[in-house]
Amino acid sequence: MESTTSNTDTALMRQALAHGGVVLALVASLVAANSWGHTASSNIEHYATAVWAFLCGLVFSHIIHEWCHYAGARIAKSTLILKPGVHPIFFEFNLETNTSRQFLCLSLAGLLGNFLLLAVLITCAAPGSIVYVGLLAAVLGQLVFVLIVELPVSIEVITGKNPLTVLTTHFGQGGPLFFRAALGGVGTAALVFLLY
Repeated sequence: MESTTSNTDTALMRQALAHGGVVLALVASLVAANSWGHTASSNIEHYATAVWAFLCGLVFSHIIHEWCHYAGARIAKSTLILKPGVHPIFFEFNLETNTSRQFLCLSLAGLLGNFLLLAVLITCAAPGSIVYVGLLAAVLGQLVFVLIVELPVSIEVITGKNPLTVLTTHFGQGGPLFFRAALGGVGTAALVFLLY
């Protein structure tokens, strides 16, 4: 048991260091891009800064979303399997051994992570800069995407349905589900860019 705990701790530390390193590197690049964006002399430089901020916002959204999924699952004492190598989706949730309550903790915590990231961005970033606009577009767009893809599953499970059955049916929609989610996310991001 001690060896398994040690391996789990090592795998978790590996994931945390990798994801944390990515976040720190991107924050540093955004600080530099913000300075560069204020002194940019051409539209190309201005747009490049916005695109970079947007891409960084997508990465931040994903990392925060996944770590909040993980935190929710751990709080609920769920059975999880950590992947041995560094991976964007770094753990697996066992739908056969975990309960519906544990699934809801996992699911809703991920959504909460997206809302928390939005709140941090709104309260801590410097509004009006092109970096802020790019980040806001990505974070809001990703939030809408996640709401369309994941919230219906949580609602069905709250009503008492089996998580595995709901996931199979919901994601069985395939392309049209992801098309609607992508359209909602891209539309939201475009709206942010247009309004700022």
